[in-house]
Amino acid sequence: MASFILNSCGRSSDEKKRGASDEEVSKTSIDSVREKTAKETKQEKSDITIAMTESNISELLQGKWQHIEDETNYLVFEGNHRKEIAEGMDKWDDETFVLSNKCANQSDKDNEIEPEKDKYISCIEADLCWYIMGVDEESLSLSYMGRGNTLTYKRVK
Repeated sequence: MASFILNSCGRSSDEKKRGASDEEVSKTSIDSVREKTAKETKQEKSDITIAMTESNISELLQGKWQHIEDETNYLVFEGNHRKEIAEGMDKWDDETFVLSNKCANQSDKDNEIEPEKDKYISCIEADLCWYIMGVDEESLSLSYMGRGNTLTYKRVK
């Protein structure tokens, strides 16, 4: 009967032979759960990275975006052109942009920032650069490298 109870509580015969305490078995179980959770988290991050591949990022950027706080501010990505307009502007700023692993504009290209594949939008002529924090079908988050502030947009349909 005692053997049945021990086996029912999850202790293997190897653990019984080694004389593993309930505390040791419990610690092993907790470590096992932590390891599994860490692997799942790593896989989720990997899935997000796969979702934001080079062509996918470029494709996801395309279209019209409206700033969530300043509703007069719009961004449009058409091919390799970045257009922007906001209240007080009489015409769209329109410039070619480059999607790259680090800032390509003069002011920011020498920053000691870790390169990340196709995560930077650089406008060489205007000497501006943004880090793509996230982009999907509905939202776009950029960090303006000149100040480090976050700009968040929603897709306009």
